[in-house]
Amino acid sequence: MKVVVLGGYDRMASKVRELSKKYGVDIKFINQETQQNIDSALCKADLVLIFTRLVGHNMVRLAKKYAEDRCVFCNRCGSCALEEELKKWLS
Repeated sequence: MKVVVLGGYDRMASKVRELSKKYGVDIKFINQETQQNIDSALCKADLVLIFTRLVGHNMVRLAKKYAEDRCVFCNRCGSCALEEELKKWLS
């Protein structure tokens, strides 16, 4: 399963790698600093998790354009929220 996480703090990157290994999921973490190849990542994603507090409007528009039915909006942000959403979708 391929998951794209839009928004978040840079310090979350290490936790995202840990969760990727723990659940056996390919997670791509994209925030304002790492926006390269966002289009191709969104096209290939099975799930797009958007942290609404930490993402710009342009990134949300792109997510809706490429993965409208696979977008999940999360008002909370952080690694705990990411892990909870992963558990929901993997079960």
